[in-house]
Amino acid sequence: MRESIPKLETHATAEAMADKPTPPPETGRGEPVSPEKQKEEHEPAKVEEFLDKEAEILAAYGLRGDITLERSNKGWAFDFENKRLMYDPNFFIERGYSLKETLFATTHELMAHYGELLRDPEFVLREARRYSQTRPHLHILYNIFEDVLGNRRIVSELPFLEETRTALYREKMFPQTDYTDQSSHVQFVYGFIREAMVAGEPAKLGPEAREALEQLKTFGKDKTDVLDLVTTPTIDPRDRFRIMRSVIEPIYEKLYRKDLEQEKQKQKGGKSGEPKEQEGPSQGQPQEGKGGGEKKEKKRKWPWQKKEEGKKGGGDGEPKEKPKGGKSADRKAVEEAIKKFKKEYETYEKTHPEPLSPKDEDKIKEVLKETVAQRGGLPSLDRSILEQWAKEHGVSPEDVLGYRNEYQEITPLIKELREVFKKIISRRLKERMRFSPQLEKEGEEIEEGALAEAYVESKAGGEVRAFRDVERKKREEVGYGMLDMTLANDLSGSMEGTKLVMDRKSKLLFMESLADFQKEIEEAELESGLSLGLEIRTETRAFGDFGDAELKKLGTHLDEKERISVWKKLHQAGGGTPDYLSLEEVLKSINADYEKEIRDKKRKKVVVVLSDGESQDPSRVQRVIKKLRDKGVIVFALGMTESGTAVKDTYNPDAEVITDINKLPQSVQKIILKHTEDL
Repeated sequence: MRESIPKLETHATAEAMADKPTPPPETGRGEPVSPEKQKEEHEPAKVEEFLDKEAEILAAYGLRGDITLERSNKGWAFDFENKRLMYDPNFFIERGYSLKETLFATTHELMAHYGELLRDPEFVLREARRYSQTRPHLHILYNIFEDVLGNRRIVSELPFLEETRTALYREKMFPQTDYTDQSSHVQFVYGFIREAMVAGEPAKLGPEAREALEQLKTFGKDKTDVLDLVTTPTIDPRDRFRIMRSVIEPIYEKLYRKDLEQEKQKQKGGKSGEPKEQEGPSQGQPQEGKGGGEKKEKKRKWPWQKKEEGKKGGGDGEPKEKPKGGKSADRKAVEEAIKKFKKEYETYEKTHPEPLSPKDEDKIKEVLKETVAQRGGLPSLDRSILEQWAKEHGVSPEDVLGYRNEYQEITPLIKELREVFKKIISRRLKERMRFSPQLEKEGEEIEEGALAEAYVESKAGGEVRAFRDVERKKREEVGYGMLDMTLANDLSGSMEGTKLVMDRKSKLLFMESLADFQKEIEEAELESGLSLGLEIRTETRAFGDFGDAELKKLGTHLDEKERISVWKKLHQAGGGTPDYLSLEEVLKSINADYEKEIRDKKRKKVVVVLSDGESQDPSRVQRVIKKLRDKGVIVFALGMTESGTAVKDTYNPDAEVITDINKLPQSVQKIILKHTEDL
């Protein structure tokens, strides 16, 4: 790999550095660099060592996926056609960064942003739309928290860069320690990143920003350090965003709203630029110390609304008439306040130079989105990436390739099921949440898009309409809410050739499609804040000369090692057909509480058996089937080829013979559709 990577071009070659004296370089603060640091940067052996190490590190810890990484000496760029990210360390060298700082900054760009994105591209991209450039105060909040998370990941994997990180943030990124001249919400984010990256040097902040940070360090009854939790390198992206939304964002928004009010009053010439005190905590926002998960009030009003409604024009210094200038003056004041905030955000933007253009960043996101849709979360076929991915998950690259090849053949069937599942989720959402069509003066849910105008309207003396009522309907249960499905595969001696291959592909279809369904449910619940009353659990078993084997325990998720492990075990067949053993294990798992859920139609239990011939003990199969069906369990069987007629006879009436073995995966798809349509 190293031969294909061009050498870093500094302002002089390594050989010239050794012979030619160079004036002392300066740090970002105009101070001479220490002799030790000069020696480190100008010693040819050190330079080459770092270049080699950089190549290794970025190959191992940079972008992983279907985008390849390649060093360039012509600037940072994204080759859209060939899906190559070209990175050029000179971008940072030219800005006065040392070699170690250049390595850290380059790795940061890849690991802190794109590396995190690749952990769950669909989810992260969707979340990012919430805090895009159209909402700059949220954009800087999430960017800074992502920076801290990425930097902690870099240091955890490359410990020798910890001192470099500290020096970089102390000298170049955030040399300032006093942020009291900034707005409170800006103090909050700047104070957080400065203290997180430069340990032992507290930043000087105003009381409100400091109180918010300290509250998050000892949050709730368990005194959890939420700031540490959401920037822990191992945290799942979904958990991170859930905590950011429900705990951190509301506290930050409170600071932002107060800053907005203060700046607006200044623009309008209010007394000393200070806003009037709000009456108690903001209504309709999660309160500190409660985790943001408390039930929302039925009717929500902003504090300024309650105040004005109580006065009905006049009292306590409030004007009895609309302020001069009306709505336009108020809007202008808000616009000027937001401009001031954007200027304060420039401190971060200027000290965090972005090597890629916004256009190239958009291209990368577009490629990632397309890639994820095509490969269903599986790794790239690029060998080096594949080997690294396989090592991380404890599987072999050959197995991953084999799995992916078979997965691609059933991808069209999985996509069809995915569309059906989305419709089920959409229907559930509509049944559980119906918004009032018109914006109202008070209500349960805030219409975010109308919030800014509503605020301005309120302060101009007009009627505020920024709320919608939500009617939560108690669903009339005509279908089930939870589905458990078990697929038992035949691995007897007669399962050879195409039958075994189709048996395996059917298992893949079953596991992957229903895992997708559960994932869609969880994402919809996270976005809506509602429980859909849906849950999908799968279990896989097999029977053969080994008796019965549980390949995947009954559960909602499918991890990487598990899917490969199941797939591998479906490659060997032998012995008789003890299908009754798998059925008996399912029967044992149904205790009294489980049976009650099935009978009350809270949970549907479906068992599907795939087999190519007569059972070793048909009467034993029929006895256990009867017991299962008596408990409300649906038992269905698919017989493979003409010999599958015996299967139909044994599992009658819920059985079908598939004469064309190549159609077996489609038949499994039909069963899944049949038993999910009434959810």
